Amino acid sequence: MNNNPRSNLDFSETEKLADNTLIEVMQEKNPFEASSKYVLIKHDYYSVDSDHGRKLLSAFLNSLCHSSFNSVVIYLVDSGTKLMDESNPLNGDMLRLLEKSESVILASESVEAYGVNVIPDDKITDQSIQSIAEDITYLSDLLTLE
Repeated sequence: MNNNPRSNLDFSETEKLADNTLIEVMQEKNPFEASSKYVLIKHDYYSVDSDHGRKLLSAFLNSLCHSSFNSVVIYLVDSGTKLMDESNPLNGDMLRLLEKSESVILASESVEAYGVNVIPDDKITDQSIQSIAEDITYLSDLLTLE
């Protein structure tokens, strides 16, 4: 057994044990890192090809649902707001993520431009794009999907 102390800044590395077994050591998750995740989604697919891109985005949304984050705050802008429309193929994935989310914030200008019909929910709020821009400017750990 290897009892070398680890810095919490160490990322994945390979170690060789006395019996020549190779193991991969992953960075230990800090409980503070698992508290919240902020995600900005700009489109309702994650690729230039919308069919393949929807599969990719679906996998991403599902991984967020099963992540170790205590809460997720989602910002939806541009065509990303379409994810909240019942007619969108990924609406089911978004509704599952909504259950885990602290909130989903929609760009009101985009909701209006795309005619998105959002089912009312206490976790869903509309904000102007200017307000969203001000919010995300101060986030140190924002994941952006383009």
